[in-house]
Amino acid sequence: MIVFEDALPAGLGRFVRLMVRVKSALVAVALPILPITFFLVVLFRYVLERDLFAYEEWLMPICFWLYFLGGALGTYYDKQINADLLDTLTDNRKLQWLRKLAIQVIELAITLVLVYWAWLMLADEIADYPRWKTTIALKIPFIVPRIGIFVGFAFMAFYSALAIYLMLRVGPDRYVEAMQTARQEEPDEEEVVTW
Repeated sequence: MIVFEDALPAGLGRFVRLMVRVKSALVAVALPILPITFFLVVLFRYVLERDLFAYEEWLMPICFWLYFLGGALGTYYDKQINADLLDTLTDNRKLQWLRKLAIQVIELAITLVLVYWAWLMLADEIADYPRWKTTIALKIPFIVPRIGIFVGFAFMAFYSALAIYLMLRVGPDRYVEAMQTARQEEPDEEEVVTW
């Protein structure tokens, strides 16, 4: 979807870029917390012979938010794992465009069902207030990670719908040209330098 970002109306384009920057910043800030925590767990347990109190309880919401915001970013950048062979088997631009459009429509339909289920889960949690389920030691409400699930699926659905809109707007010819340009800009495995 990012390939066609210039086809968005100006206001919507700014909003989408802002949301992507916010999600990227949240993921970049929260991601180091995981290895640092596990380092501290090992340090406390094997060097200081103590336990890091309830670390799994405060890691749980962070992991949920990271996972689902990362999924939303994957949808935005169209970097999910897939097995697209049709693009290599045919040069028919319209067929390539229709295949990708069909995939996006199916992805949106599935994601909308997941958004609905996430909303039901969240609504059930909200209805239980003030008797919210919480973690045992730190009393973190389960609604915190569940909000992350809902927000992540909502952004996935938004980006899938946006991709469908952009694909319809740019058409088959521009879609195939943009995909070919994007493939040419990716480095080959031989070109990647490893240390």
